[in-house]
Amino acid sequence: MDAPQRIGPQAGPQTEYLCSPADIVIYGGAAGGGKTFGTLLHLLDLCRYPNFKGVIFRRIGANITGGGGLWDESHKLFPHLGGRPMQSAKKWVFPSGASVTFRHLEHEKSADAHQGL
Repeated sequence: MDAPQRIGPQAGPQTEYLCSPADIVIYGGAAGGGKTFGTLLHLLDLCRYPNFKGVIFRRIGANITGGGGLWDESHKLFPHLGGRPMQSAKKWVFPSGASVTFRHLEHEKSADAHQGL
């Protein structure tokens, strides 16, 4: 029988990002640096709170739904916590009642749709 796989941050900037006590963390760099996966890992902790309603924005919709995008990556993590995907809404709902939704801000009018949320 194979040992269970440990899911966690990579050593270095991803670990520093996840361990920061700051309310706002700026984590930049080139593609492939682990920013998306690190953000999804951070959400795993928050999704245990019943009133948590998270939204992750991307500038371009393809960064959410394209191959290897945010939606694909979330399928590697969120089911481990009992997350249920809602494909058409690009939303995950967790047993605690928490949810995480993915949205884009590709067009200026897209921003208006999120006012008051």
